[in-house]
Amino acid sequence: MSAEKRAKVRENAGKMMATGTEPQIKAAREVIEALDEIEANEHQKLVDRLSGMEVSARVVEAFRVQPMTETEAKVIQALLDNPGSSSTQLSETLGWGGQSWHMHFGTMCLNRATFLWPAPKAETRNADFYSGILADWSAEEQWRMKPEVIAALSAIGLRTNKPLP
Repeated sequence: MSAEKRAKVRENAGKMMATGTEPQIKAAREVIEALDEIEANEHQKLVDRLSGMEVSARVVEAFRVQPMTETEAKVIQALLDNPGSSSTQLSETLGWGGQSWHMHFGTMCLNRATFLWPAPKAETRNADFYSGILADWSAEEQWRMKPEVIAALSAIGLRTNKPLP
């Protein structure tokens, strides 16, 4: 069953739990538990497969499975071309205000976190530093793309347009 079909089955089971009879609620709960088990097994298989891959291979895989948008390409390019910049400086490079660059970069990383940073699912966790998956942030509030990520991005066609310092 596709992820979309499972989501629909889960949604319908949720509705049944809210409005059904006792036998329907029991059946809906069993369906949700079965879906949870299937998804947990699929996630673990993915984590196991990705854990054996080098960082650069995971980056290539992440952007193969979920191709980057035009905005994401601009966000990455801004950092590749301006290492050592702050979030504000990178935002300004793109013609944006505040720390918009950081929000877009972090969201991009979050959306691909399973591929970029494989980890077992946690029942509860504090906020994660998703931007730190691809880039290093210094105490001086400067960003630099990680070297192994630069190599992976080059393999998928993104390279710095400026000479490196």
